[in-house]
Amino acid sequence: MAAAAAAQTKFPVDAKTGRAVGAKEMAPATVVQQEKLGKKLVIIDVRDAAEYKKDTIQGAINIPLDQLPAHLKDFSKDTTLVFT
Repeated sequence: MAAAAAAQTKFPVDAKTGRAVGAKEMAPATVVQQEKLGKKLVIIDVRDAAEYKKDTIQGAINIPLDQLPAHLKDFSKDTTLVFT
């Protein structure tokens, strides 16, 4: 499934992890800790708008997966992007 999603959005995929190349998994507790430490991070919910409206993580923004490439340039390189 991850490979299909990556192919759909043209991101290169790591064959070992099935994630976009360079992507790292982050435990929820680590995300909370990073926020508390004041680290620059943005939580991005990549589901479509209807699913996002039903339920999402507080503070997350919605950028559907198919629109993600056009928005990545909007974030500074020192910001950690957390995808859900």
